[in-house]
Amino acid sequence: MSDVNAEQFRGFSENHYQHGMHSLAWISLWLIVGLGVAAGVFGFFWGLSS
Repeated sequence: MSDVNAEQFRGFSENHYQHGMHSLAWISLWLIVGLGVAAGVFGFFWGLSS
């Protein structure tokens, strides 16, 4: 899929905006996953203690 995009948009194949959006997407994804795991662990121990 990236080869098709590189051929269609040759000038936009390695721009900083696309790289920044990709990094931001991965950071936000792992942040949401981390918050979900932390909330699950907190809820588990909170349920055990009470």
